[in-house]
Amino acid sequence: MSDAALGDLDRRTRERLADLPPTASLVYLELYNADGPRTLRQLTHRMARPETSVHRALRQLHDENLITCSARHTDPPQTEWEADG
Repeated sequence: MSDAALGDLDRRTRERLADLPPTASLVYLELYNADGPRTLRQLTHRMARPETSVHRALRQLHDENLITCSARHTDPPQTEWEADG
């Protein structure tokens, strides 16, 4: 199965993403198409985007309840993000 694009998402999710910056849509799609949760470091590496941009997008998506985060019990602890879709 190929990765989903914005047009493949349900209308409500597309409308919510339309109100956010383009980087947020890209981060959402990366999480939506991922085979599991991702850390900030994994996302920045995979997307070749600055950490500050990806982190800002994650906060915006989380504020819109489009993604969830959970603590990853590593040393040092990290947060993992996952799309709710």
